[in-house]
Amino acid sequence: MSEDTQTEQDRLGGRNLRGYVQLGAIAAAILVAVYFAQAPGDGAGEELGLGAAPKPAVSVIEPELTNWTQQVDLTAVVSLARKARVVSEVSSRVVWISPKFSNGGSIPARETMIRIDPRDFELRVEAARASVKEAEASVRREQARGEHDARVFARDYPGLELSDRIRRVPSLAKEQAELERARVALKMAELKLERTRISFPFDSRVLNASVELGEQVGPATPLGTVYRIDALQVEAPIEIRDLKRLEPIIGRAAEVRAGAQTFSATVDRVSSAVAPRSRLATVFLKFSESVPADSLPLPGSFAEVSIQGPVAEGVYLLPESAEQAQGRVWVIENGALKPFAPRTVGRTRASWAVEAFDAGDGIVMGTIPGAREGLAVELADARSNPGAGR
Repeated sequence: MSEDTQTEQDRLGGRNLRGYVQLGAIAAAILVAVYFAQAPGDGAGEELGLGAAPKPAVSVIEPELTNWTQQVDLTAVVSLARKARVVSEVSSRVVWISPKFSNGGSIPARETMIRIDPRDFELRVEAARASVKEAEASVRREQARGEHDARVFARDYPGLELSDRIRRVPSLAKEQAELERARVALKMAELKLERTRISFPFDSRVLNASVELGEQVGPATPLGTVYRIDALQVEAPIEIRDLKRLEPIIGRAAEVRAGAQTFSATVDRVSSAVAPRSRLATVFLKFSESVPADSLPLPGSFAEVSIQGPVAEGVYLLPESAEQAQGRVWVIENGALKPFAPRTVGRTRASWAVEAFDAGDGIVMGTIPGAREGLAVELADARSNPGAGR
């Protein structure tokens, strides 16, 4: 080995040794720092070692028994139970359209909304009336002939019985039948003339209008769509469990909030099947008859529905902040936490209705960091909760 090689190795060995020394110094410094960081200061160790951990302060409520009317809140939409297509029963041109016959317009019962050209039908009525007069004259003429023939026969053949042929009974019956046909034809002509004025026998609101002045229309021509006011309904999907809680549900009172208005309503019926995807049933509500028709919401409007259910007696109404994980509450018993899972009766927007239970020294409101059964706590305050959030 040459002298240069030996020198190089000595130099490398020195570097490695210095590196190990530096690492050892750093490790020793860290250990010293940790030791002094854990060492208590003057008086601190005594305080931490001998003093007890502070109890968490909690706010509680002391619930009171109350009777609560169960209520189910649903999201709904205003729809139509039925609607009517507007068509012309006769074929001719449109000569007049009511200004009310437009989308959103309201038309009173039996008021004309569209008028079809009546001239052709008026002429048919005149012709039918003339036919009736002609048939009436034929009957009178045949009656007169029968009476004349009867007198002549009685004069020439006294004592013999008059036959129907002599009295012209068959021919008179034929003329009377012709008169009846003429009268029926007149009624048909008058009916077609009446149908040139299109109206409905009920107060209606126009859903859409699709006819123009001068348009040639007929029975196959759609002119628009209207609906009667009492055809408005409210459809609200409902969970089966809520449906059972409201039984019997038919006829129950409800409130419908649409826009800035609130309407009284009743449950009219329930769907006969459950929706395959949502697994929800549907309740249909009718607006109260006392509600003014012009104030009702339009079809397609979204609404919120509150259905009043049966009265639950002897329950607690707890604020939402009292509910802990898994539907439990913390009850204070002998100054410590005790979990309890009350049976839910129902819910409102602001409260949780549960069956009454032993509430101990109060029910904790809000969350407690590190809460566990048996944890000692200190009462910050206690207040009663006599059915808040009804």
